[in-house]
Amino acid sequence: MNIPNFYEEIIAFGALLFAVAAVYFMLKWHYQFAFGLMKNTASYEKHKFKIDKAKHYLFFILKVLLWFGLIGMFAFGSYYLSEGMSLKVLLFETWAEIPEGFWLEALFIIIRIAVIIALSRYVLKFVYAFLDKNQKKAIENRCASCRETTIVKRYTYLHNMVKYTVLLGILYRITLFFPFLDVISRGLWILLILYFIVSVGLLAVNGLTIMKEKRGA
Repeated sequence: MNIPNFYEEIIAFGALLFAVAAVYFMLKWHYQFAFGLMKNTASYEKHKFKIDKAKHYLFFILKVLLWFGLIGMFAFGSYYLSEGMSLKVLLFETWAEIPEGFWLEALFIIIRIAVIIALSRYVLKFVYAFLDKNQKKAIENRCASCRETTIVKRYTYLHNMVKYTVLLGILYRITLFFPFLDVISRGLWILLILYFIVSVGLLAVNGLTIMKEKRGA
């Protein structure tokens, strides 16, 4: 391998390692957004320790996966070069297989995803504030035989229903942008419907409990 080609191969090698790191930072940003949504909920302070612990372990696992990915890519690149093959040629051949207009479409997809996430956070902020305000009023104006825990449970269900329905909806919408994630998007759609049905069922049961408590007044 002559010197000019050597530097080109090193650059190609670095590009592969950078791609692994880029995937890590995208996942990290995604989960930071997901945990950021939880901070806007009334139950966050109550379960703050558990949520922070789960966040710590999740990001630790992501770091472990990053190192496995970097080590795996380094081993692959080293083996590829040791066999006399060119990483530069591999990258250009892979690049050539990308359809025309892909990157422009990818840019629009990223912009749309960013807009969806930004709008979701903005809307959720007001929805959570509205729910918290109504929860406080419901507790203050509850009947003598109505338990505070029943009301808190109802608004916890509402918080979780809004939070996870929006989160699953965002993930579903993101996967729709990528045709190769069709199976995952279908799975998310089914999960979204099932979660919504279960949430409505829990709210209905809670509503019946509140009605029974009122009748017992």
